[in-house]
Amino acid sequence: GRWEDNIIWDAQAMPRLLEPPVLTLDPNDENLILEIPDEKEEATSNSPSKESKRESSLKKSRILLGKTGVIKEEPQQNMSQPEVKDPWNLSSDEYYYPKQQGLRGTFGGNIIQHSIPAVELWQPFFPTHMGPIKIRQFHRPPLKKYSFGALSQPGPHSVQPLLKHIKKKAKMREQERQASGGGELFFMRTPQDLTGKDGDLILAEYSEENGPLMMQVGMATKIKNYYKRKPGKDPGAPDCKYGETVYCHTSPFLGSLHPGQLLQAFENNLFRAPIYLHKMPETDFLIIRTRQGYYIRELVDIFVVGQQCPLFEVPGPNSKRANTHIRDFLQVFIYRLFWKSKDRPRRIRMEDIKKAFPSHSESSIRKRLKLCADFKRTGMDSNWWVLKSDFRLPTEEEIRAMVSPEQCCAYYSMIAAEQRLKDAGYGEKSFFAPEEENEEDFQMKIDDEVHTAPWNTTRAFIAAMKGKCLLEVTGVADPTGCGEGFSYVKIPNKPTQQKDDKEPQAVKKTVTGTDADLRRLSLKNAKQLLRKFGVPEEEIKKLSRWEVIDVVRTMSTEQARSGEGPMSKFARGSRFSVAEHQERYKEECQRIFDLQNKVLSSTEVLSSDTDSSSAEDSDFEEMGKNIENMLQNKKTSSQLSREWEEQERKELQRMLLAAGSAASGNNHRDDDTASVTSLNSSATGHCLKIYRTFRDEEGKEYVRCETVRKPAVIDAYVRIRTTKDEEFIQKFALFDEQYREEMRKERRRIQEQLRRLKRNQEKEKLRGPPEKKPKKMKERPDLKLKCGACGAIGHMRTNKFCPLYYQTNVPPSNPVAMTEEQEEELEKTVIHNDNEELIKVEGTKIVLGKQLIENADEVRRKSLVLKFPKQQLPPKKKRRVGTTVHCDYLNRPHKSIHRRRTDPMVTLSSILESIINDMRDLP
Repeated sequence: GRWEDNIIWDAQAMPRLLEPPVLTLDPNDENLILEIPDEKEEATSNSPSKESKRESSLKKSRILLGKTGVIKEEPQQNMSQPEVKDPWNLSSDEYYYPKQQGLRGTFGGNIIQHSIPAVELWQPFFPTHMGPIKIRQFHRPPLKKYSFGALSQPGPHSVQPLLKHIKKKAKMREQERQASGGGELFFMRTPQDLTGKDGDLILAEYSEENGPLMMQVGMATKIKNYYKRKPGKDPGAPDCKYGETVYCHTSPFLGSLHPGQLLQAFENNLFRAPIYLHKMPETDFLIIRTRQGYYIRELVDIFVVGQQCPLFEVPGPNSKRANTHIRDFLQVFIYRLFWKSKDRPRRIRMEDIKKAFPSHSESSIRKRLKLCADFKRTGMDSNWWVLKSDFRLPTEEEIRAMVSPEQCCAYYSMIAAEQRLKDAGYGEKSFFAPEEENEEDFQMKIDDEVHTAPWNTTRAFIAAMKGKCLLEVTGVADPTGCGEGFSYVKIPNKPTQQKDDKEPQAVKKTVTGTDADLRRLSLKNAKQLLRKFGVPEEEIKKLSRWEVIDVVRTMSTEQARSGEGPMSKFARGSRFSVAEHQERYKEECQRIFDLQNKVLSSTEVLSSDTDSSSAEDSDFEEMGKNIENMLQNKKTSSQLSREWEEQERKELQRMLLAAGSAASGNNHRDDDTASVTSLNSSATGHCLKIYRTFRDEEGKEYVRCETVRKPAVIDAYVRIRTTKDEEFIQKFALFDEQYREEMRKERRRIQEQLRRLKRNQEKEKLRGPPEKKPKKMKERPDLKLKCGACGAIGHMRTNKFCPLYYQTNVPPSNPVAMTEEQEEELEKTVIHNDNEELIKVEGTKIVLGKQLIENADEVRRKSLVLKFPKQQLPPKKKRRVGTTVHCDYLNRPHKSIHRRRTDPMVTLSSILESIINDMRDLP
């Protein structure tokens, strides 16, 4: 029928009841689209296009390169079985998934519950201030001498066992747990619970000398046992005495775990570090020292902690995060003081805060106090900071959220590293933390020691785990120093070519028109190259000319990347692509990760040669440095030996110049040969004394003694003095290339100045003498001023035209202070030049006598004395002393003239308060 008949025109007047139609699809209908067809380009003519030819030739060359093993064959997709997708899934969720980057979170439960003293930042465990000595002893406190207690007295002390105490404490905790209803109970509530005298105890030794992050006393950590399953049937992870097992597919470390490998690790909010269980020797035990005595207990297990993987960034010195932590730490301390106050309203004193934070200024503390308290100057709360009535003190949970123990540990790590850099000679400007946008430029300028600072290493590791950069892996920041650890120093994601300053860079040339141009390579030579590369003859015959050229270029590039092959001139492209750079980075990380696991888990006992002297060790270190420099600089051993000889010659030259530069001509004579106290200088304890005679400006002679203790210097000095004449020594000492170069530069500079002066004089001669303009005489105003000195009219006594000006303004005959000439004369009279014991020279050390220092202080004291004539001093005003005696109740306290007016209410309240206090004291 017609389709118009199926339309319901009027629902109330329908001629018949309609039935639902059955949907019928015709697959042969051209107008019906059931799927999106693949568009295939049809050839317009019978001859193939250039693109199709290129694709077919590329396909043939790729097949050949895959057969020879140069490139990996890509699996071809089966066109008959296309990938089936859900036709109704139109969400495209795969394009909106977040990138799998960033720090890998802790596997399993990541809740770390610290002890109550650690969470509340108790004073002994989380100090508010540490001086330089305390910072240098960070996590390495020395044994202190007790001022009171049993151990403060000298004599023998007994050592008590702890077996009964451990059992008693375990029984008490079990009773407490049963009384609370069973289950798990948190026992770390007081400092007494943190002692090592009870409970189970293990030792963990860090392999890093100065770890980037270290936990404080009372902080908790978890032991995780990471296990990677084997493919197929897996027996499961082996049982471990400590820790919880975590099955991981991706490794939480820089290297990956092998199938069936188990690795234990410390994990907390600060870092993740692998640990390796070792057997405790039976001869080792633990001694616990307190004020009351010594205690002994057994140790069962010991772990070696590998290199840390930081999870918390250490703030840089004077950075915003560091200053914010200092501010919040002070604020939290103030809140806790208010909570401890038992007065109502709560009040605290400024002195308590200044004692805890001596490095803070009073203005900064007052700024924090003004937020929550008012300072009372009078009344019952005089000199107290009283909590504001409208201020609500934060709860304990809110205070704990302001400053966490992890933030304190990161701050302590920062100030400890800052102190180490200061002790090494670095100033504060050299280790500032850079901003994010200038970080890459800053990384190239800072020193190696600053690279190893925790604020740089933690930032680099966290950025690398987020995929923002890569790590140097091997370099200066390696904590082991021998290539068995990771170097947390940033490098860019893309490969960069290292420029060698020693070798001059060659001029960049193009390959066009040279023998490296592949377009000029003949087919015969190209096939010959393929035969050298090992390509079979039957495969070569199947290829056309440009397919052969493609194979030659690809194989030459692969061999050039691997560092071999004589035909590297035909290689094209960059040395390493980004993907290859990432792959090499992963391989290097895996290599160091496996090496660290092997070394730290090894049970081999390494013997140490205790008989070897420190000199031999320094020789070995010097030899290692020389070999390292030879490898870096690519120099031969003969070149290095010549450099060493040149350095020794310059050092000896410097010693001889010290004798020749002190005096010139006949102003000194050297008694070196007569002053050698020992010719056998190689023996220990011998030294060489050289007495040198100098002559001052007045011709008076004095002697100085120089002591040399290095055996090598003594041997060289004696050998030259005994074998060479005086003329040779003078020539040898003056043979200094650097000195000659400086003299040449000085001569050129003087010659240039003379030429410039001569040129200016010639120009002035050509111009002629300048015309002098007659000066106009200024008419002096008719002033009716009379001089007080000469009595003339027209000037004052302070005018220079007065004839008596220079007579009246002459300096006084008595000088106020000593002049420089008088100081020099006093030094000559006080310090005797003929006393040779005043100044002694021992190598690079100068020893000054006590008499010299005392005389210098005497000269300085006399030069600071100022003398004024008594007549020029203003007369002293004497107070008149009253003769009449007044009544005692009429005596008033002395009041200053410029005093602030006192509020009468304040005065009255003070008087009434004193009256009340007196009344209280009455019986």
